[in-house]
Amino acid sequence: MSQGNYLNIEFTADGKYMIWFEGVEENPTNGIVWHCAVNQMTGELIPPDGRGFRAFESTSWGRANPGYDNLGSYYIGSDREGKLIMVRPDGPDQGKIITLSIPADPRRRAIYPTNFTNREGGFVFFIQNEKTPGAGVRMNGNSWVELQYINLSMPAKIHIVERQETPRMGFAPMDVGFARWMRHRPIITYGYLSKQTGKVEIRAFDAENPEQKPFDAVSDGYSHIDPYPALIGEYEYIFTGIEGEAKSHIYRRPAGRPADTPFDLFKIISPSSMTRLATPSLAQSHEPFVLRDRLYTVYQINEKGRNFWETTFSKPGEIWLADLSGKTDQQWLIAPDDAGGVLEPEPLITPHGIWIFYNKPMLEETATAGEDDSQARRAGKGILRRLLGRQSGRMGSAGKIPRLALYRAEIPDL
Repeated sequence: MSQGNYLNIEFTADGKYMIWFEGVEENPTNGIVWHCAVNQMTGELIPPDGRGFRAFESTSWGRANPGYDNLGSYYIGSDREGKLIMVRPDGPDQGKIITLSIPADPRRRAIYPTNFTNREGGFVFFIQNEKTPGAGVRMNGNSWVELQYINLSMPAKIHIVERQETPRMGFAPMDVGFARWMRHRPIITYGYLSKQTGKVEIRAFDAENPEQKPFDAVSDGYSHIDPYPALIGEYEYIFTGIEGEAKSHIYRRPAGRPADTPFDLFKIISPSSMTRLATPSLAQSHEPFVLRDRLYTVYQINEKGRNFWETTFSKPGEIWLADLSGKTDQQWLIAPDDAGGVLEPEPLITPHGIWIFYNKPMLEETATAGEDDSQARRAGKGILRRLLGRQSGRMGSAGKIPRLALYRAEIPDL
């Protein structure tokens, strides 16, 4: 199997394609956006290394993310000149490329389209830096960042949601409480610094009713890390880390309510004594799914470091699966088998199975590409870890992204 540096893997809503960014530098800034198909029965990538359709050259800041509408799957990102590119996959090694009419601007990052099933098109948001491409921080020369969006039916017109000042150190609130579309509804959630509580609370914006202006979704005296909103069945949820700890809050409200209806606290989860980390912290990257009418989420925690970069990319980590449907929550450690860094859990959901993909920062090549399922089982592992891609290299220091290998785990017998 060819080597690869797998950054930002995402799966389309129908589970048919994997979208990913291949970093091509030692500290990957420039790279390539690819898509490949997924075997719906086995969860295998087609082709196995993920290099199916070479869509366009991009940067780690403008990399693509998937959307969905009644025509099927698509993904949108930015090329290195700042043009927004839309691709509709048409097989493992084919796709239709469309350059959107919005003026090019390389200062855009965090480009995310909506996920609908009953309408064509939708919306795309992105964060606009003031001056400099890259992280939207003061040390980069950006005194502010701005949350913006476009309607795919009129992509040349840019709409502004909110501008926020960058602090002297660290990230603006919309990066701490990272902006995301609610799955299946055109509502953006994002962090804002509350004058009342002094915390990064959760604000929301309804793109279909822009005259309403942004409004509070959650304001309960906690700083919320990387909130993930989703419409699932009869409820709308927000899954979020709390205060940079290993603890997460799950909020919910009945589906179909007005967009500004507040969310109520539904669950609090934490690995607590089950974790093998000495100082577990920074619950993030929640990804919810439903299996046999039960609600689950997978998420990441890491050993506490000096800052986000060191904690997320250079410290040992764990990926947990939580069952949220019972009176007593049950959790399973998905990865790793032993101490080491893991990050970015991404569920692949097909009509025939669910698999959890994740990344692992690589200090050295830890397994051969030929390691198969039977070998893993013979090694006595209760949960299958299959190495899909490998890459040698040094782990990144603070502010740098290391080279990442791609693994897959089967969920336990639920």
